[in-house]
Amino acid sequence: MIPSNPNPPMKKSEVEHFRLEMARRMRGDLTPQERHRIEQANETYNTIMKRNGGKNPLFGF
Repeated sequence: MIPSNPNPPMKKSEVEHFRLEMARRMRGDLTPQERHRIEQANETYNTIMKRNGGKNPLFGF
């Protein structure tokens, strides 16, 4: 079994980039490609939920 590392070593620039990207996405400032991927994911999720009677087959709910 591979031991997990909850805090991988990161450079200061990587931390700054992560925080800026997270803030941008939380504001909803997405690129057209990101918006398209999110829309496709939501459509796929909704289709799966409809086909399974509103139950998520992956989690058994």
